[in-house]
Amino acid sequence: MKTFLETVIVAFSMYSKIPMPRVEWTEKNMRFSLVFFPMVGAVIAVLLYFLFFVFTLFSFSPILFGAVAVLVPILITGGLHLDGYCDTVDALCSRQNQAEKLRILKDPHVGAFAVIYTAAILILQFGAWCQIFQTPDLFPVLLFSFVFSRALASLALLSFPCSRSTGLAFTFAQNSSRWAVQYILLCMIIVCWAAMFHFAIVAASIILLLVLCSYLWFYFMTRKHFGGLTGDLAGFYIVFCETLVLFASAFIGGMGV
Repeated sequence: MKTFLETVIVAFSMYSKIPMPRVEWTEKNMRFSLVFFPMVGAVIAVLLYFLFFVFTLFSFSPILFGAVAVLVPILITGGLHLDGYCDTVDALCSRQNQAEKLRILKDPHVGAFAVIYTAAILILQFGAWCQIFQTPDLFPVLLFSFVFSRALASLALLSFPCSRSTGLAFTFAQNSSRWAVQYILLCMIIVCWAAMFHFAIVAASIILLLVLCSYLWFYFMTRKHFGGLTGDLAGFYIVFCETLVLFASAFIGGMGV
């Protein structure tokens, strides 16, 4: 039980800003920590559902809900994945070689492209959340994206080649019980998608196809431009995947599919 609790604490300490007790990170309590990474997404989903209920109950405007909904994942994670998105966009837009792109990923400075594309994706999220609030049929469907996007990113850490033999992404991947964690993550993803199909078969089918295509693109992008995966790239995919599902849900819901 102690190891189980420490594993949960390690996962939430690393991937969220939710206050956790201090524990020493060991090979033992890091072995299954990636399994609990998607649980951070579950916390975000539950909080968003609660806020949706409150905003609907008191007839708040879609604009206010959209602004709050955009902020919730950022506040829960401390902007960790958005930081990875910024770094990745800067590196991709640099049009440099692999070595230079990897250097840009580690550069603490923010470039113009990061600012532009981060503003663009936040505006897109805001507009999509406003639409979802007005046509909420697919709201339960998109909430699962906060779980399976992290499960897919964790699966990538264990399955894709790493571009570096250092860093937290490499450390978590190396210390994981690889096959057992991969199996659990796959089961988690399947359960999420099955639940999505329960709520809306047609919409879930379209979203599933989009997510699978994005994951395939993500694999080849990391290999071509960076020589493998890093923690920043995993964060980039989480933001990209969540935004893709959010926009698709808003678009499909607005069409009444």
